[in-house]
Amino acid sequence: MEKISVIVPVYNAKKYLGDCVKSLLAQEDEDFEILLVDDASTDGSSELADELAVKDKRIRVLHPGHFGAAGARNRGIENASGELICFVDSDDTVEPCYLSFLRSMLDESGADIAACGHDKPVRGEEKKRHSGCSGCGHCAGCHARVYEGDDALKALLYQKDMMSVPWGYLYKRSLWDGISFPEGTEAEDMGTIYRLFMKADKVICSGKVCYHYIQDKNSTIYTTQASRNRAYYRHSREMVSAVRKERPGCIKAAVGRHFSACAQILSEMPLNEKSVLKKRVYDDIARMRSTVAKDKEGRIKNRAASLAAGVNVHLLHLMVRAAYRASTLRLM
Repeated sequence: MEKISVIVPVYNAKKYLGDCVKSLLAQEDEDFEILLVDDASTDGSSELADELAVKDKRIRVLHPGHFGAAGARNRGIENASGELICFVDSDDTVEPCYLSFLRSMLDESGADIAACGHDKPVRGEEKKRHSGCSGCGHCAGCHARVYEGDDALKALLYQKDMMSVPWGYLYKRSLWDGISFPEGTEAEDMGTIYRLFMKADKVICSGKVCYHYIQDKNSTIYTTQASRNRAYYRHSREMVSAVRKERPGCIKAAVGRHFSACAQILSEMPLNEKSVLKKRVYDDIARMRSTVAKDKEGRIKNRAASLAAGVNVHLLHLMVRAAYRASTLRLM
């Protein structure tokens, strides 16, 4: 059986790290290691990671210095001993079947990437989780779906079944040859995951919820919103250029994904903000709206948003901003 290396970047996560590691040590899988990559934490996370490693030989701790989330993941990949790579964020938890389920899908399909479902419980209310498919075996979400070639990349970019995040996936390590998370920047997920899908011949996914992406208003520990959005926009534009060059058959999906990124950025941007980023986002939306509106494969919410942008991009800004504020209030 191929070993799985589970990489957990750790930065000032002392309050949550114990629960995260506990859920990993409870895995049904029999051949895995946990790499806790301490990103120069200052809250006692470094010491806690070392203590956890003393108690269980499956845990290794790396103290490479402060490189950010991207650098921590890259150091984990460089030091991993497994043939398969998996990520978990230090403030999240996983089900006991997380690794075994992903492994079984990968083995049975011969795919390069396997993906499971996730839910978004609010911290302290985890008992209310499993809002998505819980693996009952009877609903459509439970059945694994295989995507090959361009279809896999399109599914990611159209955000059908899968998202541009590192967690919730099991990857063949060979996919990471020549690919790393961009360091010295933020929103590094957006600049990385699509590249793996461009290399993969086959991807398999299931809606079975094995990952708990826990919502907490203080959980964004690496970044500030404004700088993250500038990086998110840049990575998204680079994604469109890369897809146009290497996978031209997926360009409409890439445009749709960039449209989603721009709408998300607007949702987090004050209506009265005056910045270069806002102008660029407005201009991109105006250029993309016709393509998005006509794309029958695209997300319904994108097509609806493109119609609002057709009236006025500021109207779209009003709409997504209101939706964002409502969702934020629900978490408070």
